[in-house]
Amino acid sequence: MSLTPININIPVGLKFYVIVVGCGKVGLEVATRLSRIGFNVTMVDKNPNTLNLLPEDYGGFVVIGDATERETMERAKAIKADLLVTTTGDDSTNYFVSLVGAKIFGIPRVISLVNNRENVPLFIKSGIDVISPIDLTVDTFEHNILEHVEPKVGEKR
Repeated sequence: MSLTPININIPVGLKFYVIVVGCGKVGLEVATRLSRIGFNVTMVDKNPNTLNLLPEDYGGFVVIGDATERETMERAKAIKADLLVTTTGDDSTNYFVSLVGAKIFGIPRVISLVNNRENVPLFIKSGIDVISPIDLTVDTFEHNILEHVEPKVGEKR
């Protein structure tokens, strides 16, 4: 399965507000990078130790709480978000938070990490953009391998 790259077009001069749910390695890196390039970012995570993981130059906010609970997302100001990114290690959590973000809070764009590739079609059917680590890794390997393989005479690449 090959996935299409996700493009986010932001009008020049607008401050884009992003909520990142799940502050493990992926979520923390996404939030930090977006913060560094000028996005308004709020990270949401259950673990209060998340604050200890933040790099010094992180310019966003942190909400400690369960993103599956409405009150937590209200504290994160989900109603004002332009983009929701879910990066927990649990597809069920990512799916639920993504749906609530889109349907209840009206977040116009939702991107979710999907750990089990069998769940990818469900997310896509629900209008959620997908990042599948397995598919991205395999696609990258395939691209790099094919880049260095010469086709035999008469074969097309």
